[in-house]
Amino acid sequence: MGVVAQNVSLATLTEMRQLKQSSERAWQRAVVGQTPFRSWLQERGSLTARLKKHYPAFSVELLAQAWRKPHVDEQAMLRLNAMSRAWVREVMLRGNGQPRVFAHSVIARQDLRGPWCRLRAIGRVPLGAALFANPKVTRGPLQFRKLYAQHPLHQAVCRYHPQLQQHPLWARRSLFRLHHHLLLVTEVFLPACVDHPHD
Repeated sequence: MGVVAQNVSLATLTEMRQLKQSSERAWQRAVVGQTPFRSWLQERGSLTARLKKHYPAFSVELLAQAWRKPHVDEQAMLRLNAMSRAWVREVMLRGNGQPRVFAHSVIARQDLRGPWCRLRAIGRVPLGAALFANPKVTRGPLQFRKLYAQHPLHQAVCRYHPQLQQHPLWARRSLFRLHHHLLLVTEVFLPACVDHPHD
């Protein structure tokens, strides 16, 4: 009887650990735990505007833009099936020459028509400048999570900054709407984001 109870206890403990890991690695509606990135993660205004305020020498580095299959955890938010492709743009937001935020935007083919058709050609123009300048654009709730080495966005960052491979990275995402057109924007905060603004 003692062996059975011990096995049940171990199984319960294992299940609790799995649930905890699943919870830690899922997108959440709140920032869980202590982090120096909290104020950045919870910023409801334009992240571009805040970066410009902190870092006078602000720039956008265009890393990639192409038609791709969205990540699994992006497909449902954009109402896409597993075979659909979307327009994916990745940039690095730099402040005083240092990489501060990796930004990843995804828009489905059907949503790239109409008023958002010019998003394919914005190049190094900050996306936030276009979104927050349009009063018709609405923003959904922010979602947060820590990204670990297994997540494709963590891997994307490490293609450019391999020294971060062993570091969990905080990220947030939100869905922007213009009428019925959807745009998903994810921002990954690099360690330099919380450095002294005049480094």
